[in-house]
Amino acid sequence: MRNALILARKDTSAYFQSWTGILVYAFFVMLTGTFFCLLVTGYERLSAAALAGTLQNAPQTSLTHFVFGSFFSNVGWILTFLVPVLSMKAFSEEIRHKTLELLFTYPLSDFDIVAGKFLGLVWYFFLLFFPTAGYVGFLYWTRASVDWGMLLAGFIGLFLFASAYLSLGLFVSTLTDSPAVTAMITCTVFLFLNGLEWLSGVTEGPVSAWISQISPLAHYRDFTYGILDTSHIAYFVFFTLYFLFLSLRALETRNWKG
Repeated sequence: MRNALILARKDTSAYFQSWTGILVYAFFVMLTGTFFCLLVTGYERLSAAALAGTLQNAPQTSLTHFVFGSFFSNVGWILTFLVPVLSMKAFSEEIRHKTLELLFTYPLSDFDIVAGKFLGLVWYFFLLFFPTAGYVGFLYWTRASVDWGMLLAGFIGLFLFASAYLSLGLFVSTLTDSPAVTAMITCTVFLFLNGLEWLSGVTEGPVSAWISQISPLAHYRDFTYGILDTSHIAYFVFFTLYFLFLSLRALETRNWKG
């Protein structure tokens, strides 16, 4: 596992040394910051209108739930497009430049390589999410009532959701030597998976329930409401491990052919 951690650190550094990693980081911080400001401003306007008596049926929800419930939902959709951009180079770039064969000559097992690549992506996304702690700090600084349980559930769900999609993107990158093709395939798969939540809403009965059970967004939704459900946690853990297993098998097959 030590070798996997070394590879993960190398890959994480590489993301911050590339224009792709820097631009994705800047875009994510700018976009999430804009969402946060708009949501806080929206809640402030609704609260002022409710106090003035000019708003009927004012939403009975706390600032934390109003702001971060929508915030986590929006970030889930943002990851649909950011994950393909970052994961597309995980293995595709190595295959394209013939450096994957070089990794095979190092004292690294196939498990070390897959785990290292995955952890590199996860560490990058952890650093990507880190500035969002400033939004929580802002609410605390303004003495707003903060629902810490809701925030904890939301961040846990966001981490699980991102890890699951990263594992899928990692697997797709093992299948082709073209980062662009990898990104397109990954994004298409993500859009299909996200669309399952909508499909479950327009169907009825057992079909709707079955589609909801396989929809990542349907499992992620409860986290955005501050609900920690072990069945949702188990779903994302299994999702992640399954695609990491497929990545390992794909890498072993390529190693064997080589």
